[in-house]
Amino acid sequence: MSSSQNSIMFRGKTGERYYFQALPIETKLKAIGGVYIVTRRTYEDRTFPTKASHRPLAIGHTDDLSTILAETSERARLERLNANCICVYPDQDEQRRVEIEQDVLEGNAHWLEQLQYVGGRT
Repeated sequence: MSSSQNSIMFRGKTGERYYFQALPIETKLKAIGGVYIVTRRTYEDRTFPTKASHRPLAIGHTDDLSTILAETSERARLERLNANCICVYPDQDEQRRVEIEQDVLEGNAHWLEQLQYVGGRT
């Protein structure tokens, strides 16, 4: 996936850059495998809508992105934390998804204090 105005780059501990597609949390996702990060997206300057800050609330990987927020209780829990964005990195290979998730987590250890929920693993 290449960089675009609706993507956000997360760097892993290895230095690899992963470009996730940033979507509104209510987006219906396709039934494909991938890594996801649920965030609270804010805009410091509304005149530049492509420049946003993201506070990670959840990270995980799954073989079916369409089911991540399908459970009403999980969606409600994240929305109470003001989650409004889901960032997705499609990848069909389970081993690779595990590696990407771990690399991003290890590269952003400060997130561990912020994460309220880690799930969606299959």
